[in-house]
Amino acid sequence: MKGFTGIIFKKELLDIIRDRRSILTTFLLPLLLYPIMFWFIGSQAADQIEGPSETVIAAEAGAAEDLNNLLKDDVFIDSGIRVITADDPTASLRNGDADAAVVSLAVEGDTTNIRLIYDPNKTTSSMSANHVNGLLTAYNQTVQSQKLAEQGITLSDLAPLAVSIVSLEVESGGEESGAGMFLSMILPMLMIILLSVGGMATAVDLFAGEKERRTFEPLLCTGARRTDILAGKLLAVTVMSLLSAVASLGGIAIGYAMNPRAMTLGLDDAHGIMLPLPTILFILLIVAATAVFFSGLHILLSTYARSVKEASTYGSFIMLASYIPVFTTMNMLGGDFKFWTAYVPLLNVTGCLKKVLAGIEDPMYMVITLAVTMVFVGIVLAAGRYMFKKENIMLRA
Repeated sequence: MKGFTGIIFKKELLDIIRDRRSILTTFLLPLLLYPIMFWFIGSQAADQIEGPSETVIAAEAGAAEDLNNLLKDDVFIDSGIRVITADDPTASLRNGDADAAVVSLAVEGDTTNIRLIYDPNKTTSSMSANHVNGLLTAYNQTVQSQKLAEQGITLSDLAPLAVSIVSLEVESGGEESGAGMFLSMILPMLMIILLSVGGMATAVDLFAGEKERRTFEPLLCTGARRTDILAGKLLAVTVMSLLSAVASLGGIAIGYAMNPRAMTLGLDDAHGIMLPLPTILFILLIVAATAVFFSGLHILLSTYARSVKEASTYGSFIMLASYIPVFTTMNMLGGDFKFWTAYVPLLNVTGCLKKVLAGIEDPMYMVITLAVTMVFVGIVLAAGRYMFKKENIMLRA
């Protein structure tokens, strides 16, 4: 890169790299915090699906003995259920000594009525109640099967329908592909948010910050054209935005490598993605164009702002605006996006990312998305060039 644009770009980038706090918050923290965060969230969800490792049930002496006899059945082997005797089972539940309580166990004919109490304000208690209920349901089915077998009847004989659910890929003779429902929901949302905030601090410092430090006016008086100054600073902000997103996604990738099941909420629904090179290149171009778009917006508002505080306030508006398309489509999968969404800024980028993560190839959708994004990039850059020519805006203080 030659000329004043390259000089300004290198100078700003070196200043950013020399700031240890920027390196810490932009690169190191995401690489450390995201694996921990997703490990914790995913492990919690996996526990809800698999059930807790141990469930303590409090019951009165007579009921405790009956429960222990019931737990000798093969259905409850390795279930992790432990029964403790308590004079007041509900008090044990309330005090945290037990995960659930049995306050009555009454026999009516051939049916034993079990009243299982849980604390809805405690996650472990709710999980334990669901775990125990699932095991008791399995026990019921086992006993029912045994009684029917004595009569020469199986459960399948009583079922009017036998349903098997297969994906479209398997039905078509292929293999299931895609990043899974959870990753398809969370990764596009994170990408848009990270791109919207990644370059905000840099843009605020390079424009509003220089105004406060009184170094902006001397820069304008140099031999560099204002378009060169704008281009150099825009490149620096864009690079930081992209690097911030890459560092955060790198942290997520580390968390996924450490425990794939934790990253898919314990569902094991991630099958992998095989995409052709042109699709990958198009996605990279779309992401880069989106980064330039957000960087340009931050530069516009930071240039207009009188101070760092004012610029930061304006930047928060951009961040909040980016939440609208990502949160409204968070529960949508790649196949849910209609073709008209390709013409809606940011919504189209989210749709492209979700389609790619679902293993869906839609070249026309991506081409339109890239074209629309580039149009808005051009509008932002034209607005920035216009602002740089206005002294009342550039020297606004």
